[in-house]
Amino acid sequence: MTVNDDKGRLIFSDHKDFHVGDLYFKGGKRVAMAEWDVTATEHFDLGLKALETDAHTYIIPLEENLKKVTVEAEFRYLYTRDKTFSVQKALKEVVIEKY
Repeated sequence: MTVNDDKGRLIFSDHKDFHVGDLYFKGGKRVAMAEWDVTATEHFDLGLKALETDAHTYIIPLEENLKKVTVEAEFRYLYTRDKTFSVQKALKEVVIEKY
């Protein structure tokens, strides 16, 4: 997610990774995949499940005279280390009202 001010300057950025993976251990020590042994595998799943939602709340300090910001959120899929593609993207302009 990114937030840009009304002049297009980046004022906030954050991202979250969801992933599934395996760690490989031999004798209590982590080893490379080349030394992989099925009996020494610890599987972990930090992925986003089907139909599961995820929400975040951010408090972003803004300059006093700022009139609007543009918020962009994108869900990207990392297919391989070198291949990533966008699944969904949302862009919203938020007008800041003073009370």
